[in-house]
Amino acid sequence: MKLSVKISAAAAGLLLLLSQLFSVWSLGESRWQIIGNTVGLEWERLEADGKEFEKQWSGQMNYLKNDKLRKQWAVEVFRSICKENSVLYSGGEELSNTTPYEFDVQGKESSFGARFASATGGALPAQSRLFLEKLGEKYLLICFWKSSSTDFGIVRFRDVSAVYAESRALLLRGAGVAFFLALILVGSLMLILRKILEPFYRLRDAANVIAGGNYEERVACRSRDEVGEVAASFNCMAEHVQEHVRALSEANEKQRQLLGALSHELKTPMTAIQGYAELLQKVELPSARRMDALAYIEEECKRLSRLAVKMLQIVELSGEEKIEKHVIRLPELFRRAETLTRCSLQKKRIHLDMQIQVTGMEGDGDLLLSFLTNLIDNAAKASREGAVIRLTASQDGIFVKDEGCGILPEELDRIAEPFYMVDKSRSRKEGGAGLGLALCSQIARLHGGKLVIKSTPGEGSTIGLSWIT
Repeated sequence: MKLSVKISAAAAGLLLLLSQLFSVWSLGESRWQIIGNTVGLEWERLEADGKEFEKQWSGQMNYLKNDKLRKQWAVEVFRSICKENSVLYSGGEELSNTTPYEFDVQGKESSFGARFASATGGALPAQSRLFLEKLGEKYLLICFWKSSSTDFGIVRFRDVSAVYAESRALLLRGAGVAFFLALILVGSLMLILRKILEPFYRLRDAANVIAGGNYEERVACRSRDEVGEVAASFNCMAEHVQEHVRALSEANEKQRQLLGALSHELKTPMTAIQGYAELLQKVELPSARRMDALAYIEEECKRLSRLAVKMLQIVELSGEEKIEKHVIRLPELFRRAETLTRCSLQKKRIHLDMQIQVTGMEGDGDLLLSFLTNLIDNAAKASREGAVIRLTASQDGIFVKDEGCGILPEELDRIAEPFYMVDKSRSRKEGGAGLGLALCSQIARLHGGKLVIKSTPGEGSTIGLSWIT
């Protein structure tokens, strides 16, 4: 069931309930008001008739010698005064009855009269009472007046069934009108709510379009109320979703390119390894050539191993957003990097010069060590024999500077891409795979900096982690 239908149905139901409760209360009060007016009129008439009866009967009482004659005279006076719907009592004995009913008011208590004390002009005289009796479908208002100076009492009733019948009829008519108004309310509310909820319908449609893959979809809503705020939040969410999907697509494309490049890089050494292995199996080679073939196979296997390790590091670091940082002592870190790269530096008699202006920093020691060893290895490959590589630490960051061949300006933007190599023949000859700077770029990002590359062809390059973002 739609929200507009639920709200309309709830509003109509509440309207019906409240209107009926109000109608019952209002009709009840009106009914009691009518009965109160009737009580006042009937009691006024009864009291006037009773006093007239008492006056006429008392005027002849001294001339009547016994009770029988007195009662007969009382009946005559009663019938001359009270023509209908009245009963004359004397000491609990019914003397005359002009009604179709028999009444028993002796000893019967009633709290009904207290409600209509104001209608009768105040409190009822002693032993006088008011009753409201239900006989079948009829409601009878009974007034009992008792003479204060004689033993006579007069009962008079008034049929007020019409008041109750009219109340029920009004209640039914009110219910019918309320039901009709409820139907009008339902229709009106559905139209109004449909207009109010129209922006939400647009939100629903836009959400379905976005779910279908069209991330450019937005909701046009210029209202400044809560609906406009929801629409603005929805558009903001859609914008972030689009950016996130775009980032995922770019990451997926980079991974696809990375895997493609990896497959290409693996193909050449694997083909060479396979060829040399088959040659060693099928051809009897001299000892020197056999050793050269085995050495080549060993070297290519080592290169594949390094390639796999760096690929795993790049994949692991690419998904990281935070690393656990500790205080790193830079002199100790530089000495460890020198120890790990000593063999490759000694082959070309390269001297490593360390200049430390900042002695400590926060970071991951293992990642920073990998960062330095990769940069030093790249600098050694680009440097001539007997050159100097400078390893510096300053307020700006950590840098490795060489005196090698340098990098052309058009190559700088791509130098940190995985598997990209400026001099492919030299890099392959020295066991490179084009992953070192890609790994260094990830490590720099995780340390809150960026990989900075400055190079002049023929003079050398400066590469490092810069804190300046």
